[in-house]
Amino acid sequence: MGKYYTVYDERTEEIIAFGNASQCTAILGLKNTRQFHAFVSKTRSGLRKNYKVVIEDDGEESDSE
Repeated sequence: MGKYYTVYDERTEEIIAFGNASQCTAILGLKNTRQFHAFVSKTRSGLRKNYKVVIEDDGEESDSE
């Protein structure tokens, strides 16, 4: 099964994007899914503090801030 992502604005908790990597890439206006995965990685490592990404996979949830 694929992964689904929910991207939140850290300050307002507003959902900015939701869907699979391709859908989130389009919503966020990124060039390709590779850029989206880099965005997720930077968010998880704390380099992007304005966002929060929740990753859902096979019914399991992984919270990354």
